[in-house]
Amino acid sequence: MSVTAAARTPFHVRVSRFLEGRPWIADTVLLAGPLGLLSLGSATSGGFNPLLISGLEPAAWPLVLMFGLLTTLPLALRRLRPAVCAGLIAVGALLQVLTLAGPAFSSISVPIAVYSAAKFGSRRSARLYLIIALAGALLLGLYVLVGYLLTSPRGTGLVEIMLPVVLITGFAAAVVLACWLLGDLGGRRRREIAAIAQRNELLEVEREQEARLAADAERMRIAREMHDVVSHSMSVMIAQADGGRYVVGQDPQAAAGAFETIGRTGREALTEMRRMLGVLREQSEGVDYAPSPGLADLRRLVDDVRAVGLPVTLRSSWGTAEDPRLEDAPPLPEGAGLAVHRIVQEALTNTLKHGGGGAQADVALAVEGPEKGRADREPPPGDQLMVRISDTGVGSGADGDGRGSGLLGMDERARLYGGAVTTRAHPGGFDVVLRLPLTVSP
Repeated sequence: MSVTAAARTPFHVRVSRFLEGRPWIADTVLLAGPLGLLSLGSATSGGFNPLLISGLEPAAWPLVLMFGLLTTLPLALRRLRPAVCAGLIAVGALLQVLTLAGPAFSSISVPIAVYSAAKFGSRRSARLYLIIALAGALLLGLYVLVGYLLTSPRGTGLVEIMLPVVLITGFAAAVVLACWLLGDLGGRRRREIAAIAQRNELLEVEREQEARLAADAERMRIAREMHDVVSHSMSVMIAQADGGRYVVGQDPQAAAGAFETIGRTGREALTEMRRMLGVLREQSEGVDYAPSPGLADLRRLVDDVRAVGLPVTLRSSWGTAEDPRLEDAPPLPEGAGLAVHRIVQEALTNTLKHGGGGAQADVALAVEGPEKGRADREPPPGDQLMVRISDTGVGSGADGDGRGSGLLGMDERARLYGGAVTTRAHPGGFDVVLRLPLTVSP
């Protein structure tokens, strides 16, 4: 807390905060200190002790003082160490009775100790000291009985003797039990508040963990998007740059077309990257988001790949090879359509990079009816969109880069929308098959 903030805080608030972490100060000033001083004055001046047995010589004042301090000073620990406080006071009160010094007014610390043990101590220690205090009440009654038997004149009736003994014993037991019940009630409330505070802390930790997991998932999503966009765009640009370099002297028009493709691909990649990175900005910046690519954008994707030099056929079960009629494709949520687009993009990019010279690719879209899945990783039965990307490249003879992040990204995208991706490399090429339920929710 800064000096300025501390100066603005009211004095009583600062004192309350200071004492809240140091309860022994308040207990010493309000309880242990005053009762200890009264014990000192009573012991040195032969002060008031209504239960001192008549006819007996008072105990030596140092002994009385010691027992009085033993039953008062431990109150300073009643909130920090309630069991220790109650134990010391119980020993002091017992010694007062056994030495016949008589319980003085310092015995008021006994119900206070019982209350503190019930409120601030454990349930086990609270019950133990309740039993000890009730036993002390019986011992106090025995002490009074002995006093009456020693001082009462002959012929005194039993009722006259036992009545005050029963009243004093019952009163002491009632006071102890009432203080214990009040302390137990306060302890229950204190434990409930502590449990609520602990539960709130756990909820806060859980909320932070959920936020962290959400941030990690968003980072993974952006990483997949970045991988797909950069990998595809760079593959197209590199292929066009290599082709343009070879034909720039022989066919300037073809070279100009290659450079135009490089520029268009670079601009599209930059737009995609800006769209993806826009989610990392604050909403107050007013970022304009371009629509995510989907099934309808597969034609442009295939045209870009064809421009690089890879022959690609695009067809669908509801259209023809000349006109696949992608606009008539079954409706998919935006996220699922983006997943299909990225999986096709990654598959064609892999063909460009690993298919070798003379490779051709085919992209086929179809709607499959309900059928039993042929593998555990396939989606459940139902209407499915099936997308098959196959090429005639080197297939199983290709040298992989050892990372496999592209294939892993395909599988993650498909599983995110309840689908599955199966891949197969064979001597005649490489096949990627995506099956995506049409009832998938975004």
